[in-house]
Amino acid sequence: LGIVTVSTFPALLWMGIGLFALTTLFSFVTLPVEKNATNRALRWLSSAGVTDVSNHSQATDALRWAGYTYVVAALSSLATLLYYIMIAMSGSRR
Repeated sequence: LGIVTVSTFPALLWMGIGLFALTTLFSFVTLPVEKNATNRALRWLSSAGVTDVSNHSQATDALRWAGYTYVVAALSSLATLLYYIMIAMSGSRR
């Protein structure tokens, strides 16, 4: 049903790509916010004394890797957007 609709209404595919592009843009715009949150949490960990010497490095690693998940999500969203654009472009050549 989806393929029939897309081939009948190609503008619908491009509208979907445009909406997905907005979510991709949002993913990249929020990266600095997430980076800032990670840095603030790291500073708080150091100053609040919540962790001791034995587990501070583990907590720091966990926070850093949690921040990296946002980078991976943004890159994944960009790759998916490019994939949809390539599908739309190949469909317009037929």
